[in-house]
Amino acid sequence: MKKHLAQWRENWNQEFRAFKKNLRVRWDNMPTFGMMRVALLALGMFILVAMIYLAQASNAALIARDLRVKQLKIQQVERENAQLRYEIAALASPSAIEQRARKLGLGPAKHVVYADMPWIQPPPNELMPAFLPQGNQVTAPQTFENDPNTFEQLLALLGLENFSDRASAQTK
Repeated sequence: MKKHLAQWRENWNQEFRAFKKNLRVRWDNMPTFGMMRVALLALGMFILVAMIYLAQASNAALIARDLRVKQLKIQQVERENAQLRYEIAALASPSAIEQRARKLGLGPAKHVVYADMPWIQPPPNELMPAFLPQGNQVTAPQTFENDPNTFEQLLALLGLENFSDRASAQTK
């Protein structure tokens, strides 16, 4: 048994020595420290370039997403504008206006009164030649100061003849 153990130890020592020799050969074949620096520098540069590329790519993706969101919002607002234009057109149609007026109790005029108000006429020099009366002399407009009955006539035409009586009674 001792012989067997001694033989086993000898085999193990030989294998260990061969392993150590193999490690030394590998160590000697490894690149020098200067080569390692170059390799590490190249690896660091590659990682730096990759990180810059990824940052730009992710930034471009974020900008593209924001642009798409804004385009979708613009489309939504355009659809809302089109809907509002349709509603405006529907509400501004003559038939819709007439229906709303009838609901408010409005309708066609039953009695039309025209008032002749010569004091409102512009001076002749302000009229365009096409609108000047043919062959008639344009006189200076009358005012309330020139004819006190004009105001009362106007009130009578508008159905407010009692208004002047009330106004004069309040001043007394």
